[in-house]
Amino acid sequence: MQLSGKFQFDASRRLFLTRGAAFAAMLAAPRFAEALPGALEGEAAGVRPSESDQTRALQRALDQAARQGRPLALGPGLYRAAGLVLADGAVLVGAGEGTRLELAGRGPLLSARGGKRVALRGLRLDGSNFPAGAQAGVIEASDVDELVLDEVAIVDAGGSAVALARTGGAVRDCRIENARQAAVFSMDGKGIAVTDCSIKGCRNNAVVIRRNEKGDEPTVISRNRIEDTGAIDGGLGWNGNGVNVSKAGGVVVSGNAIRRSAFTAVRAHQADDVMITDNLCLGCGEVALFVEYGFSGAVVSSNVVDGSGNGIAVVNFNEGGRLATVTGNLVRNLFKRPQLDQPGESYGVGISVEADTAVTGNTIENAPAFGVLAGWGPYLRDVTVSGNVVRGCGVGVGVSVVEGVGPASITGNVITGSKDGAVRGYRWTEATTPDLTSGGAGRFPGLTVAQNTVR
Repeated sequence: MQLSGKFQFDASRRLFLTRGAAFAAMLAAPRFAEALPGALEGEAAGVRPSESDQTRALQRALDQAARQGRPLALGPGLYRAAGLVLADGAVLVGAGEGTRLELAGRGPLLSARGGKRVALRGLRLDGSNFPAGAQAGVIEASDVDELVLDEVAIVDAGGSAVALARTGGAVRDCRIENARQAAVFSMDGKGIAVTDCSIKGCRNNAVVIRRNEKGDEPTVISRNRIEDTGAIDGGLGWNGNGVNVSKAGGVVVSGNAIRRSAFTAVRAHQADDVMITDNLCLGCGEVALFVEYGFSGAVVSSNVVDGSGNGIAVVNFNEGGRLATVTGNLVRNLFKRPQLDQPGESYGVGISVEADTAVTGNTIENAPAFGVLAGWGPYLRDVTVSGNVVRGCGVGVGVSVVEGVGPASITGNVITGSKDGAVRGYRWTEATTPDLTSGGAGRFPGLTVAQNTVR
């Protein structure tokens, strides 16, 4: 009985994702494709491992399998190719990292243009470090409803590993290492899930979710291990980020373990309704969690930040950035460093916010400048700082007292070991009040400082 294309796809997916003994049995099968019901075996289609360029043979086999609604199954070995095109419905399956496709010339290695669904499973793709830009990938897809990568390793991309335009889908259980640009670069996406991946040594960014114009995008970035993200092309923050979200609204960034980002673990730029929760952020060079510029709505909660220039910044009210909660985070071991765009040192702030924001239930320790900084110059409105534990900081809580600022409430915090004062008023960088926990806040309209425990 001839199986339908959909049934073949589902059956092959279930078999391929099976772990343990069943997966081992599949690899040990006399013929690899026999373990994938309905699959077209690469060797039977004229594709054999070789040091020579296999582009033509691979393209013929991919087209044949897609026409027949069958996966193409490649056994272990090296296959060299460039410019392979994946038709709508194409499914390419390998025997894990033992099946290695190596870019034989200018990229991409694999591309898809239009269509409903394309899938790659159990492959190692080598980009051979051919130079390319951030929006060029070892894998490229544009206008694809669903691109699915399962247990795919992508190494040595000369541009990005995965470059998407107007595409949705999933990148899951993948290993991506040493991309010259980004591991995943998505522009104007339809919503992707990047989950359970290991991403290491990307030299400019790890995961980039970007839009040309602001818009909603149902993207989830979760449970990934992201390490050693560089900023080889420099700049003031576009590079050097574990997760970089720009103008994409409704993105969830949760449960990631992000270590040693040159700049930021998670940066959200003009991103409305972003959720940044339950992430581990260690050893960031600039601001660990950064929500900036014209955003409306952000939740930053239950994250751990240890070792960063600044811990959490939810700022740029001057550009319309407003409305957030910063709750239940642990932030510690901040440091000062030279500024990037002007002389002198800065940083060393645990949490900084500006407008329409509640800072509650956080624990901040060892921030040499401020535990919490509320406002900057005239940019302060409707901020509450309450129920936080602030330990061993330069100033426990700094608050802007420039003329015309909006209301701020600093109440019910436990502030210990702040050598330069528990709560002090500032005009930009200049401290202009004594410790306001001893009185004096009443002369600033809209400022409440009360019921803080200071030691």
